[in-house]
Amino acid sequence: MQFKIEMTGLRCLVADAPEQRRDFESKDLRTDAEGRPLFQVRLLVMDGEQSAPIKVGVVGDPGLSQGAFVVPVGLALNAIDRRGDTVMWWTAERLESAPMPGGTGPGASGPGASGGASGKAAGKAAE
Repeated sequence: MQFKIEMTGLRCLVADAPEQRRDFESKDLRTDAEGRPLFQVRLLVMDGEQSAPIKVGVVGDPGLSQGAFVVPVGLALNAIDRRGDTVMWWTAERLESAPMPGGTGPGASGPGASGGASGKAAGKAAE
């Protein structure tokens, strides 16, 4: 069974560098049926007040580094019954890069090189 997760209002931070998954018993690197590598990424999911770590499985190397903000596309919690126990794991179709909250760049707010001064006052301060 698969439960799709709505991510509106949540931010995700890559907590650890992605790593290719290994088979539990043989320790061989895992691939899907088409031979593509399976990766696992630890994310810190945050809502502005609280956070929770999750490990998300994706197909292929997501090419992310620790500290990057991402949006998990198609995030789902999967569950199956295995020998009387419920086994659960997270998957996503892909992880897309997201802008850093409060960052600098077009449209971002915050003090610039002038230390927050603007207009003519900034020009006079530089004289």
